[in-house]
Amino acid sequence: MFIPSSFRNLGESLNPVFIKEMRQYFQNRRMILFMGLLLLAEFICTLFFSSAMTFDADGEEGAVFFLLIIFAGAILSVLICAIGAEQRFAEERSDKELNYAMLTTLSPAAIIRGKLEGAMVMILCIFSMLLPFLTAAYFMRGLSAAALLFTLNLLPVLVLNTLAGILAGAFGQKWVTVLYFIVLINSAFGIVPLGFTLAEELMDSAALDPVYWVMLLVEYEVSFLVGVLLFLLALAVVSPPKSNRMLPAKVYLFAMPFISLALIAPYYILFAGPDYPPEMFYVIEFLFCAFSVAVLAFVSLFEPPTNSIRVYMKCPRNFFGRLIHFLFSSGFSGSVILTFPVLALPVVLIPLGKLSYNETSISCGFLCMLVSALGYVILSLILSWRTRLPLPAWLWTVILAVVGNILPWIPVAINEDTLPSKPLRIASMIMSQTYCFYETIDSPREVCRDALLASLAVTGILFLILLPAIVKAFRLHRYPENTVKPPTKEMLGK
Repeated sequence: MFIPSSFRNLGESLNPVFIKEMRQYFQNRRMILFMGLLLLAEFICTLFFSSAMTFDADGEEGAVFFLLIIFAGAILSVLICAIGAEQRFAEERSDKELNYAMLTTLSPAAIIRGKLEGAMVMILCIFSMLLPFLTAAYFMRGLSAAALLFTLNLLPVLVLNTLAGILAGAFGQKWVTVLYFIVLINSAFGIVPLGFTLAEELMDSAALDPVYWVMLLVEYEVSFLVGVLLFLLALAVVSPPKSNRMLPAKVYLFAMPFISLALIAPYYILFAGPDYPPEMFYVIEFLFCAFSVAVLAFVSLFEPPTNSIRVYMKCPRNFFGRLIHFLFSSGFSGSVILTFPVLALPVVLIPLGKLSYNETSISCGFLCMLVSALGYVILSLILSWRTRLPLPAWLWTVILAVVGNILPWIPVAINEDTLPSKPLRIASMIMSQTYCFYETIDSPREVCRDALLASLAVTGILFLILLPAIVKAFRLHRYPENTVKPPTKEMLGK
């Protein structure tokens, strides 16, 4: 009697969303059909490769069969777990009667976590069904025991795809679903050839090399950082609109460059040398900083300048607490301010890492592109804030980016390959990120440095123009009681 009661209590303590997801997975006829067809196809392939095996020392039947099994399981996992979770969640979010995010007492984190847990169980279930075929592939020719470790490299990729599908489905919009499919298809063209290359190296016993385990650890660390961000963004989408929904995501985006720096520091101490120059670690950290700035700037385009009364009422009472809450609360003011210290981190790391400007000139060129893009974002916020045209900030950004990327190329097309004067080239780099990338490759030293200084100056001026809106938003944080009007006698009478 003890064991059944324990299992019954365990079922009652599980996440209800997880239980619902597992029921939907195994009650879906298409999923059962796909899994049955996969097993049938793998069985037929096993018979074919077993009969065609030559038993030569140089035979590669096992390697080919192994690749077929692994990538068939990966494709099925993406179809069932990533695309399937996206389709179900999008349908639930678009239908008010099915949107249990608005009808349940479960927290948004429990909802997202339940969907992710269900998808991860299904991924493990699919690959567990393939274990007999993987064993058969091992006993064929051309496959080492180290090649079986390739499944460890696939797991974080599949989890990230699932999280991206849950994030896309959380919007409940068809255009987000279409965008998710476009990104998924385009990424497949890069991931699949990379997977084949990695699998080929593993078949040559590359897993016996300690470098493989270091790269596997790096893959898991990067996947964990990106996966946490996707989870927090999905949490923000599912949270109620009037709540401080972006607070966890903003805190994490601001902390992510410093977390990645702490993770990169051991590799810098252990491996920095001729084979792994310090500039390589700097570029990796710069990419994390650029990613954080880009996401913070993108989020600010969809945020209002001020918050709801509910957010104001939850502010701390002391001044410094309200200041910190203002920076990380929902509203584009805090998002714009947070981008500047993250942008300053790569500049501070140059002297700390004993790097010269020439060694990091390419990164400085990309930093110029990033500052120029941030200037576009701030200008878009100014236009949406001060003009009477009913255009959102993200639409202003699209218009400015299209116009800015076309104008610098007109004199290039008329005269010569490069602009004739240095001021025009610097101005064009500020206006166009595409031209900035072109100049970074062509002349990545003095021009990039001057363009970076000019981009910082232009972005600073735009920030000063936006400052009144930021000050107004902070005043509401400092004195939220001014925003709440007491009820009049007429209102009380009604």
